[in-house]
Amino acid sequence: MTSVLRGPRVSVVLRLRAGFPAGPTLASLEAQTFGDYEVLVVGEGAGEVAALAADPRVRALLREPESGSLAARNRGVTAARAEWVAFLDAGDTWREDHLAELVAATRFGDAVAVFGNPVLGEGGRPLLPMSVPPGRISDPFDFALRIGAAPFRASAALVERAAAIDAGLFPARCGGGSDLDLWGRLALQGPFRFVARPTLVVARAVPSRRVPPPPLLAATLKTLLDEGAVPAELAPSVRRCRNRLVLDHARTLAALGRAAEARSILARDCIPGLDPARYLAVLARAWRAGWGWPAPRALAGSP
Repeated sequence: MTSVLRGPRVSVVLRLRAGFPAGPTLASLEAQTFGDYEVLVVGEGAGEVAALAADPRVRALLREPESGSLAARNRGVTAARAEWVAFLDAGDTWREDHLAELVAATRFGDAVAVFGNPVLGEGGRPLLPMSVPPGRISDPFDFALRIGAAPFRASAALVERAAAIDAGLFPARCGGGSDLDLWGRLALQGPFRFVARPTLVVARAVPSRRVPPPPLLAATLKTLLDEGAVPAELAPSVRRCRNRLVLDHARTLAALGRAAEARSILARDCIPGLDPARYLAVLARAWRAGWGWPAPRALAGSP
């Protein structure tokens, strides 16, 4: 009788990043209580890191120099042998039961992605309040709006490989919140599940004073809404989410002294009636940061 070789339960795409050591990240992988995984190392130096691991589950996917980091991550997803794909960036570390917790949440069979609650820096606070209950998230857009922040981090996510590919993977074009753009498109593929217990420590990034590019997800959601590609039950929260992203971008520009750009965005791209209190707060900030007052839309309407 011929035996059938079974692939791993989870494929881990480990993305290398300049300035972030891979050693602690690999050590946190080796310490996992759940061991049915393969690791696909992507990025510059992938061969050396895979050799350092000295683990048959770890292999390098070499890439061309011109490929970006998200393109390398996409190659990891397409090369994965497992049904579920986890992401881990160099510098981030998992606590020993991270994979076990996320894989356990897939047993319900009702979600295309599972995401955990990251801790921002060793000894820091969880990104999401511990009062947020775990469970199925039928509308991830509404969930993000209620939390008040983007709750998804790549190193905290476990996604169904087929759904991620159907959603188009990580974007090839550059822009603000490239990771978030995938999570938004993936949320249109099906519900998510949230694991409340913090099992990921995210490396602290150096704050940047650079002018951020417009959020990719805002443009993506507008296109999908215009094309009628958003399910009717999600359309209201998708509109509010797109509007929130644009408002937050305008607020950031105002804080960086780019008041004219912020006022232009508020006048051109925002729908005040979807979030009037936040709109007025950002409007006031943009006015204080420069001179003049944008001609706001009526407090209701459509773009």
